[in-house]
Amino acid sequence: MALASYRGCTLKSVGTSDQVWKVVIKNRELKGSLAAVKKSIDWWCDTSQIVDPSEIAKPQVSRSGKATQELFHGFNIKNDTGEANAWYCVFNSKLIKGSKVAIQKHIEAYLVAKQKALQAQQAKK
Repeated sequence: MALASYRGCTLKSVGTSDQVWKVVIKNRELKGSLAAVKKSIDWWCDTSQIVDPSEIAKPQVSRSGKATQELFHGFNIKNDTGEANAWYCVFNSKLIKGSKVAIQKHIEAYLVAKQKALQAQQAKK
């Protein structure tokens, strides 16, 4: 049995292999892969909520098969769920979310302001 410590919690391997690990948090024993158990500990330390490692290890499935994306003036606008206001885009190193039309208007307003600033700068020369 191997022992390890992570964020103040003692981890113990179950059996002779290091595939399954366990930790006791608030008198509750949690078992799973090392990565999943560490995520459970992180969750506990950050939010004071116990999440079973088996829940963390489950693959995340998209809610619907209507994932779409659109290229708009060089920016990828994406929607993973198919819902009207679930669009998002990484814009100037920031994540913006909302309806597709609102994101498009935001991008267009930025491009217009950038073009006006460029014209004003060229006019000064």
